[in-house]
This record gives sequence, structure tokens and C-alpha cells, in this order.
Amino acid sequence: MHSGDHMAEHVKIYEEKKRGLPVWAWLLPLLLLLALLAYFLLHRQTAATATTSAATPAAVGTAAFPDLGTVHFATDQATLTPEGTATLQQAATAMKSNPNAHLRLEGYTDNTGTSPHNDTLSDQRAKTVVDFLTAQGIDRSRLTGQGFGDAKPVDTNATAQGKADNRRVELFSQQ
Repeated sequence: MHSGDHMAEHVKIYEEKKRGLPVWAWLLPLLLLLALLAYFLLHRQTAATATTSAATPAAVGTAAFPDLGTVHFATDQATLTPEGTATLQQAATAMKSNPNAHLRLEGYTDNTGTSPHNDTLSDQRAKTVVDFLTAQGIDRSRLTGQGFGDAKPVDTNATAQGKADNRRVELFSQQ
């Protein structure tokens, strides 16, 4: 064997060993790894964005706005109960701590009485809540109220407790 043939033989063996793995055999796992990495990075970014947007009120210096609950009324009345007064005092405090917050007030009745009477009574209940909050120093422009009569019961009107639950003004924060 000539030295040139010997050299050609080594080159041929080296080229055969070099071709041992096809390109797709190492490229496919690499592409899968990149796809997984991209998925987790995007998922992490979406979760971080959701956390950031949920924390935005605190980030701009306002306290978290509490669940204000509901103010309940006696049958055919638009005057505040002691419990309703306490709820509205908490609402006034929260409104003062959150100067950009607005409240939407929705008044309701049970099904006792005529529909026109219940519409008027639910408006009066919403107005009672607005008047109380403005007396506590909350600007009227931050409050919107409306009565809906017996349109949206939260409980049955077949029991005394159900009727009591339906005589209410609901407070909805709008920041």
C-alpha cells in the first residue's frame, strides 16, 4: 500500500465516523428544547403581567378597595339600620383612602307592594345611601345610584328571611 493510499484510507474512515449521526437526530431534540424554553418564558411573562396588573392600585399608592357588602332595609322603608350605617361608614373610609374610586349603588326591594311603588322605594334607598356618603365627605360625582325595584332578587320572596335579603342596596366599586 502506498502512503497516499494509506492517507486516503484514514480520511475515508474519518468521514464515515463523522457521518455517524444524521443531522435530524441532534437537531430535533434541540428544537424541542427551544420550543419548551419559549413556552415557559412566555407563560412566565403572562403570569407576571397578570400579577403586575392586579397589583397596580397598590403600585400607584392607593390601598386595596375592600368588598363593601350590602346595606339592608326594613319593609317599605328607606331609612338606614344601625348595621347599614356601619357598612356605609366603612365604605366612606375606603372611599377616602381611594380618591380615584367611584361607587355604583343599586337599590332593590322585595316583591311586597306594586311595581311602581317598589321602583320608587328602591330609588329612595339608593338616594339614602348617596346622601349618607356625601354627608361623610364623599364627593357626589364619585357616586352613581339607581333603583331597580324587585327586578333582581338574591333570595326567594316566599320567606321572611328571603324578603329581608332582597331589601337592599348593593355597593359596587369602580376604580
